[in-house]
Amino acid sequence: MLNKYLLMKPSLRAAIEWALLIAVGLPCYMTNTLMLPFIPMSTTLGTALFAAGMLIHSLSHREHQRAHAKVEEIKSLVTTGIYSKIRHPGYLGVMLAYFGISICFKNIPALAIAFALTILHVLTAIEEEKLLLQKFGKEYEEYMKKVRWRFIPGIY
Repeated sequence: MLNKYLLMKPSLRAAIEWALLIAVGLPCYMTNTLMLPFIPMSTTLGTALFAAGMLIHSLSHREHQRAHAKVEEIKSLVTTGIYSKIRHPGYLGVMLAYFGISICFKNIPALAIAFALTILHVLTAIEEEKLLLQKFGKEYEEYMKKVRWRFIPGIY
């Protein structure tokens, strides 16, 4: 069942995840429930993370217009632009946006949801890579050797 969720149509999955994050984080924010300790400039930090995430995500879509398609529907690899630096920029962008929003909400449940969704996106990237290796074989292997980092150059 987890694999089915991980490999579901990305636009449907995004709708579910954003709805979950907002449904949990916003009520806590509005009622000052389970709030994080005061963090100066948390709204600024959260907004900056959200904006950076959306920028990275949009750069991934600029290079790969079919980024929200299932692996089976993708006809060719995209290895240019931001994809020449990291293999999953769309997921990185979404993860940063989730953390940005959760920091703006300033509560523990929203941050917990952002962590959980990040883990799911890492697992999705791993599963997608298995499918891409099956589909594109040597071509994807070479891409993985050339672009070693899934999300953050020099780290992971």
